[in-house]
This record gives sequence, C-alpha cells and structure tokens, in this order.
Amino acid sequence: MKILVGADVPAYNPTAGKNEIGSVRPLGGTVVQRLFSDDTPDGLNFRMLRSHFNGEEGAYDTPRHRHAFQQIRWAQSGNLNYAPGQDIPEGGIAYFPKATWYGPQHKAAGISVAIQLGFHGEQQSGPAWDEVRPRALEALKRSGTIKDGVYVQVDPETGEETRTDSVQALFEKQYELRFGTPWKTPDEGYEAPILMHPDAFAYFQIAEGVECKRLGNFFDHPGPNADVRLSMLRLSSGASYTLPVERAQLFWSTRVGLRIDTTDYPELTFGYCPRGEDGAIGATQDGVEVVLVELPRLD
Repeated sequence: MKILVGADVPAYNPTAGKNEIGSVRPLGGTVVQRLFSDDTPDGLNFRMLRSHFNGEEGAYDTPRHRHAFQQIRWAQSGNLNYAPGQDIPEGGIAYFPKATWYGPQHKAAGISVAIQLGFHGEQQSGPAWDEVRPRALEALKRSGTIKDGVYVQVDPETGEETRTDSVQALFEKQYELRFGTPWKTPDEGYEAPILMHPDAFAYFQIAEGVECKRLGNFFDHPGPNADVRLSMLRLSSGASYTLPVERAQLFWSTRVGLRIDTTDYPELTFGYCPRGEDGAIGATQDGVEVVLVELPRLD
C-alpha cells in the first residue's frame, strides 16, 4: 500500500518527471499535484490529482466537452464549477461517467481532488503513453494551438475556430499514434454528472467501531465487478477496517487521526492499495472519516 501526506507533496516541482510524485503548472495559474497513478496488468489505468485553483488571472476554463474516461471529483475547499450554474460545493463529490458531456467550466478558486480512470486507452497514464506523447503534441501543434487547457484549430478557408478540451484532443491523437486507428468516444450512458452531498447520507455500522455510508455504485462497463463504488467510512479509536483484496482502492482522510500499521497520519492523507494487496486502516481517535473509492475490474 502506498501512502502520501498531502502537506508533504511539493506545491510546485518543475523538475519532476512525468510519473514522479511532484507537481506541475500545466494550465495557467493552476497548480496540479501528482498523487498516484498506475497502469495495471488487468487493464485498469488511472491517475489521482490534487488541483489548486489560484484566482481569476490564472483561472482554468474549458469548453463543453466529454471524455472516454470516468472521473471522480471531491471539493476539498471552495465551490468547484463544472458547468454554467453547476458547482460541486465544499465537501461534495461528483461522479463524471465516461462519455458524459459537461462544461463549459470556470475554476478560479478552491482545491479539487480528482481521479481519472478507464480501461484499454480510455485513460492514458504510464510509460507506454509517455512514449507517444511528444509525437502527439507535435502533431497537434502542426494543426492548431494549445493554451490554458483548450486546443484551438482554425479553418484556413473560413477562419472558423474549433475549440476542444486539450486533454481529450491529446488522448485521441495518442491513441491514434499508438494503435493506428482513430479513437471513437462511445455514446453516453448517463445524461449528466452525478453530484452527491455526503452529509445527507446516514452512517450504518458494518463492524465494531466502523461505520459506513454508501454514496453510489456506477456501472460504465459490463460485468458484476465493473462498477465504481464510492463510500465514506467513520472509524472509532482503536478500530480497524480491512480493505478488500478483490479490488484496487484509493482513499483519503478528511480528519486527523488516521493510523496505518503503527504510523499516525494527519488529515488529507492519501492512500492507494493495489488489487491483491493486503491493507488495513485504523484510527487513534473517534470520528475519523475516510473517503473510499473501490476501482472497477472487468474480469
């Protein structure tokens, strides 16, 4: 199991490698901290990011768009916009199904924790994708420009602009270069992102000193274990919760008092337990809350 304390991740590390724990400033004034990523043997690919939005001058804006990957966003602080008149309030969680349209979005303040995940090219993290990224960027630059998270192409005959989310444009080009076929985003199964208000859900006991609230299970892939499961745990002092080995898990604490093995951790401690690995989380005081994301599997 891998553990990161949020306060220990550099606020800005321009020399960090593409997959190194650190951070970059790729989108205007936004600071993006890299937390975890993996490209697993069973085809799951994900990355976990913590983004700091630092004011109107460097605001993060994107046009209305969609992705082939799934997303989970938690508003650590501030109200995080994802479409006109639609925000994730502080402490709220939103699930963005694959291929679901959202935006245009404008983010100028607050901190977001985001997970992006998919299978077989839907999400593209890791060395295999890093290898084709420079060629993909060069190809995009030959036919347009990338600035502040938007890819802009201009029709040479009409002068008409086409604006695309830069991440989606890059993923489509990387997929084409790696596999030799164009990427086709599937039809959306969900009409819109799903916004959850965790405080409105009630806890129930699942073990001695361990309570749980289930926020939602979302199927974007076929199969009995292909759902993303979102939950919150509340641990009493001395209690312990064993993470199921059948799935990969991501989690983070919202309060001080988390204990893993014999080490005590502060609030905003993040963890990744790969599928098949043993892991358990405990508490040194009552009321320690943990957000738990159980990642899907296709087999």
